[in-house]
Amino acid sequence: MVQRHSVTILMLHGVMDQEVASSWCPLRPQLSRRRFQACLETLSRYYQFISLADAVDMIDGRIPLKPHSLVLTFDDGYRNQLKHALPILEAFNAPAAFFLCTGHIDNRKPFWFDRLDYALQQAKVAGRTFKIDGGVVKIVSENREDLAASYKRLRDSGKKIARPDREMTAEMESIAEELENESGKKLEDIFETDEWSALLSWQEITEKANHPLVSFGSHTVDHTRLGCAGKSEVTYQVIASKEKIEQHTGKECRFFCYPSGSFSIASLKVLKECGYTAAVTTLEGLNKRNDNPFTLRRINVPTTGEVTDLLWQTFQLSGQGSVLGWNPKRAMVSEHRLGD
Repeated sequence: MVQRHSVTILMLHGVMDQEVASSWCPLRPQLSRRRFQACLETLSRYYQFISLADAVDMIDGRIPLKPHSLVLTFDDGYRNQLKHALPILEAFNAPAAFFLCTGHIDNRKPFWFDRLDYALQQAKVAGRTFKIDGGVVKIVSENREDLAASYKRLRDSGKKIARPDREMTAEMESIAEELENESGKKLEDIFETDEWSALLSWQEITEKANHPLVSFGSHTVDHTRLGCAGKSEVTYQVIASKEKIEQHTGKECRFFCYPSGSFSIASLKVLKECGYTAAVTTLEGLNKRNDNPFTLRRINVPTTGEVTDLLWQTFQLSGQGSVLGWNPKRAMVSEHRLGD
């Protein structure tokens, strides 16, 4: 069986739902607690949860490869990841790696994409257009679904700007600021108590540093796309974040996660030189023994649809679905159809 000899790594972001009181709800959906629990319940029938450290040791050949191994990773370091996801991880004894942007934690400021999400929902934006890097994005807001699609186009246009991240971020935050000035409301005002966008504090990170299921890795200082940065900037982003995490956790920071999945051949070399052991990407797929540990593939966990879609996706990527002649979507009961 193909999947016996590969490691599956899943990519998640926030875990939060509308059952928790909040003054707003992001256009970019997060995984609900109920859905996250259903995902782990389903996956636990076919996989064994392992840590990222064990996965890397398996891929590098330092320890034997355990069949049907699966790793959970969380990007961005949202507070709700420990508050809402960790109790569920504990119920399944599932380790997870959490990737932190140390500058945002230090400065207590939201990410530009969350700030923009909030700003779009507070101002009058119907029919408006925004120029981004020479292109134009029109906002359609007939309903929430249309507004969410417009926000995604706006966010994706920003991420595609090939200029250095400081320029890209400034351009996107200028749009958010324009909308904030019009509405008189900004995410920064509610950030610390906001269940959706608040980031972990160093105190919260330190308190969980010795938790047996928790490990912390770097997501740069400023959520910087390494593929758009020069060597000096890459070096600063990976070293400064590594040192900060080690200072607060008392543990070696071995793992890295590329913001927006952006990296270059040169950045892989810098990571290795700076003492990292491995890095995860947003490239879809599974990981086999002797794969490059600095370009580990992951599978995004969808926030809607059938929970069994995720299981079927992993089987398809490995080729095991055709080997077994079995479709878990048909084989499993429909009770796992959950929405957010």
